[in-house]
Amino acid sequence: MTSPVNIRIMFAYGILREYNPSVMQSTNFHQLHIFHTVAGLGSFTRAAEQLQISQPAVSIQVRELERNLGATLLHRMRRGIQLTETGESVYGYTRRIFALAEEMQASVQDIQGLRTGRLTIGSSTTPGEYILPWVMGIFQERYPGVDVALSISNTRSVVERILNRELDMGMAGAPVDIKGLVSFSYVADEIVMICSPNHGVGGKASHRISDLSGQRFIMREPGSATREAAEERLKALGADVNVAMELGSNEAVKRAVAAGLGVGLVSKFSVGPDVMAGFIKIMTVRGWKCERPLTVFYRDDTHMPAIQKAFLELLQNERPLPPMGPVKA
Repeated sequence: MTSPVNIRIMFAYGILREYNPSVMQSTNFHQLHIFHTVAGLGSFTRAAEQLQISQPAVSIQVRELERNLGATLLHRMRRGIQLTETGESVYGYTRRIFALAEEMQASVQDIQGLRTGRLTIGSSTTPGEYILPWVMGIFQERYPGVDVALSISNTRSVVERILNRELDMGMAGAPVDIKGLVSFSYVADEIVMICSPNHGVGGKASHRISDLSGQRFIMREPGSATREAAEERLKALGADVNVAMELGSNEAVKRAVAAGLGVGLVSKFSVGPDVMAGFIKIMTVRGWKCERPLTVFYRDDTHMPAIQKAFLELLQNERPLPPMGPVKA
C-alpha cells in the first residue's frame, strides 16, 4: 500500500508535470528553490544571504530556470523584483511543492523522535527579547539535536511569514485572530511607567495621572503593540501626554529614561535587571493598570511536525517565564 508521504511526493511530481510535461527533464529542484526564495523575499540580495551563496550565483540559477521554462519569471527593478504573470503562477506551485517537502521532512523527524530538526519562530519585540529566549533554552536542553531560530519583527510580518510557511509559529504582544491561524493567550503582560530615580518625579511615592500632564513621555514607535495598549489606556484615563521621543525598542526606551530624558512606558518583563541595578524605578500612578496578552499563534495545519508539537506542548502545559527580579513599584 502506498504511504501518505509517497502519495504527497507523487502529487508534487504531478504539479510540475501539470505546468510543463517536460519540466522534470529540464528543471531541477535546486533552481526552483532559489527562485522560490527570491520570490518570497522579493530580493536577490536577501535571497543570496539566506541561501548563503553569492548574488551572481542566484541570478545565474534564476536565468537558467527561465531559459529551461522558456518564459520570463520576474523583472529586476531598482528596488527588488516584480514577478511576471508566469512568475506568479510558478511561485504558487513552488509554495505547494516545498510545503509538501517540509511535510515529508516533518514525517521523517517524527520517526526519528526529535533527535534532529529545526524550528523557526517569529516574534514581536517584547516576547522576542524577554520571553522566548528563556523558553528556547529550556526546549534545547530537552532536545539538544534540534536547532531553534528566532526572528524578531513586527506582528504583521510574522503573520505573513507563518502563512507563507517561512516560519513555524509566532508570539506577539496583541491578540491574533486571522483565518488560517490558531492562537492562544500565553501570559498577561503589564505595561509600567518608569523614570530615573534622579528625575523630578522619581522622589514621590505615588502620583495621579494629572500630575504627569506636563512630563516628557518616551514611547515605543508607532505601530508597537506596547505603545498602542498604553495610549489606549491613557486615553481612557483622559491623560494629556506629551510624546517627546519615539524609540524602536524597549532597551532604547529604558536607556533614555535612565538618562533622565523623560517618563517611559515599557513591558514589566523588561525592567527587572534595571530596577535591581538602580538605573530606573517603576512609578506608582493611581488608576494606572495597563495589561495586554502575549499571544502564541501558528498555522491551522492537519499535520503538525513533531518538533512544533513538542514546543507548543511546552508553552501550553508549562508556560515557562524568565525570572522577573524585584519589579514592584
